[in-house]
Amino acid sequence: MPFIHVYAKSGRDMDTKKKAALAIVKAASEAMGAPETSFTVAYEEIDGETWGKDIAQAIIEPLRDKVLIDGGKPV
Repeated sequence: MPFIHVYAKSGRDMDTKKKAALAIVKAASEAMGAPETSFTVAYEEIDGETWGKDIAQAIIEPLRDKVLIDGGKPV
């Protein structure tokens, strides 16, 4: 069961977050050949002022060898 964890800067309303999660699941389902019902999505808001420390340094950099898309472009 695929689990997708979205980290995003805060400020979006719940409807926008749910629309994004549904779009992500639809695209991932098609790409992976897995049913949409098999996905779980978590959406976590991060304060824009601490993004660099909380996400870039703490999460992205340790996973750099697993990052597939960065800045919207394949790596």
